[in-house]
Amino acid sequence: MHKLKLLIFALAGVALFSCEPTYEKQYSWAYPVAGDWMVTAYIDGEAITGPWEMKTYNSSFGKDSIWVDDYDGNFWDFQAKCAVDMSSKTFQTTGSINAIDGYPITVKILNGKIIGKDSIYMEVQFEDDETPFATTFQIKGHREVSYEEYMQQ
Repeated sequence: MHKLKLLIFALAGVALFSCEPTYEKQYSWAYPVAGDWMVTAYIDGEAITGPWEMKTYNSSFGKDSIWVDDYDGNFWDFQAKCAVDMSSKTFQTTGSINAIDGYPITVKILNGKIIGKDSIYMEVQFEDDETPFATTFQIKGHREVSYEEYMQQ
């Protein structure tokens, strides 16, 4: 009886592990501009809030734009579509309507860029600021999962 139980467990283990599917990793056309970032907001070089998580990802509109997403409203509660240049790893918008429901403000993202493989920088202005578009927030940070780690996953 003991040998029968051992045989059943062995067969079950082989069946479980032999049926595990193999996945081939697919990369977004927007990588390395797309990613999960840990960022901090600054005004004139002085940190005002952060760090918090921000996301950039491809849009469904084609290969000429990305979304910059404050992700859960950790800073200003915005999601803005930006034009992207993949050859220079830069992005910007001079006026994108916030895609967050119920919060239709204009967002400007200027001088957005990926530095090296794992750093991000952008300047952001908001229509609903005390003086609309007068304050320029510098947002900068680093990738949550490094380029090398991402490529090996």
